[in-house]
Amino acid sequence: MKKNWMYGSVMAALLALLVSGCGDSQRTLEFRGICVDDLHGENGLYNPGRGFRLETAVDVLHEKDRPTTELLELSEKYVADSVSLAQSYFYLTYLIGEKLSEENFQTMQTYFDELQKLGKKAVLRFAYERDFMGRAAVGPTGEQILEHLDQLKPFLEKNKDLILVVQAGMIGAWGEWHSSIQGLENSEETKVAVLEKLLSVVPVERNVQVRLPEFKNLLKDKPELYKRLSFHDDFIVIRPDRWDADMHEGTVKFDQIVRESPYLVVDGELPWGFWSVGADPDSPSAGWIIDGMQTARRLFLQHYTSLSIIHNYKEQHPNNRFDENNPPEYSMIVWKKTMITEDSLRQHHMPVSDSYFQKQDGTKVQRNMFDYIRDHLGYRIELQSLQLPEKLQSGKENQLKLGLVNRGFATVFGEHPVYFVLIDDKGKVSEFLTEANPLDWQPFQPGDTAYTPLVHSVNQSLQLQGSMPAGEYRLGLWIPDGSERLKYNPRYALRCANGNTTWWVSEDGKYGVNVLTTVEVK
Repeated sequence: MKKNWMYGSVMAALLALLVSGCGDSQRTLEFRGICVDDLHGENGLYNPGRGFRLETAVDVLHEKDRPTTELLELSEKYVADSVSLAQSYFYLTYLIGEKLSEENFQTMQTYFDELQKLGKKAVLRFAYERDFMGRAAVGPTGEQILEHLDQLKPFLEKNKDLILVVQAGMIGAWGEWHSSIQGLENSEETKVAVLEKLLSVVPVERNVQVRLPEFKNLLKDKPELYKRLSFHDDFIVIRPDRWDADMHEGTVKFDQIVRESPYLVVDGELPWGFWSVGADPDSPSAGWIIDGMQTARRLFLQHYTSLSIIHNYKEQHPNNRFDENNPPEYSMIVWKKTMITEDSLRQHHMPVSDSYFQKQDGTKVQRNMFDYIRDHLGYRIELQSLQLPEKLQSGKENQLKLGLVNRGFATVFGEHPVYFVLIDDKGKVSEFLTEANPLDWQPFQPGDTAYTPLVHSVNQSLQLQGSMPAGEYRLGLWIPDGSERLKYNPRYALRCANGNTTWWVSEDGKYGVNVLTTVEVK
């Protein structure tokens, strides 16, 4: 008798589940990463605010008629390398002791307007001295720097949506905080004053990068300021060197960056190729190639968002013309010839993107070191699965649950609201804002020495208006820029690294959407 009662109860429960599921059945979609033989599978995935960056310089006084010349030339030269950032030097060399004029600001604004047209953001640095070891002609005092920073505050606020990060700059050769005419790097009082002023004029949403951890540590007793200071290493050489300022692995400085970088925008560059590889008189030795795998490992451990594409790649020696068909064997050229496998990355506990080392039929392939670094600097968002109803119903809650993994070296910085969208057959888009924040999409839990990839969720209950016509729609994920002037510019929307989704740009040029599937609305 007891067995019959249990049997009946189980059957009743199963029947109840079946009945309730008939009107609200679910389906699950699985996504894969980009295979080598997918369309553009070997090309870089253009995404805003991450990856390789250019390096440009504008003399604010003397280049008022050509502030964008170098930006346009370099954008064309490196168009194949998925570059969405430009390190932007504004040199105030010949404005020392003078108030910045409207014409000076217009020169800088013209540059930023062109950045916006190109779909790029700035790694911004102001500086004065353009030469090394005291060879600069002039240099500012600390007071003159502070006066200019005060004047720059409205300009920085106006353009904050086009600024990824601001580098401390201002002091010394190229704004690297050494070799200044006035010896400013020798005064802790001056350095603290410059940092505090920078943090007061740079929008609070943005980091300020310093060249060395000891500069950040000057503000260790002011935690609200300290936490906004990040790092840029302008001399990535991996092995110990007299010029690397003890930034190589095994040092206290290296470990500090590893520890603090998950929450900060980190940038860097190699030395010039003609210096490390060529026969420059200051070069440590001819033929010094900077190891690609060890560079990638450092970029991963220290959560690099960006790296210069200008250095040790295609640059032109000051005394020679660069030959595109016969480039010098600089380090990044060697990286392009250095083949790696999934296993070689796993040995270093480094991220392996789904399908990255295979074709669509599952055949294993090798990739080169240059492409790996290009594709994993900053964030690389791979969708994993989507749970959704078989049909979306008006007037009801339609639960969506999307899982994703960040295979990149760093999280997503800046303001990026996350939407599900429905696109009708005429291209009209309905937006559904979620509570997801891409800043939380860390590749792994900071401090996890196993570097286990985290799975993040985007959950949403779609409330469809009764006025939405029944029919078939495309369901997409839209992650635009959060600013008013960039939100409806698809160049600033995030693209996911999946081979079985499609990238859709609306005819009116407002939306850039990762299309996930088609759905029926009833």
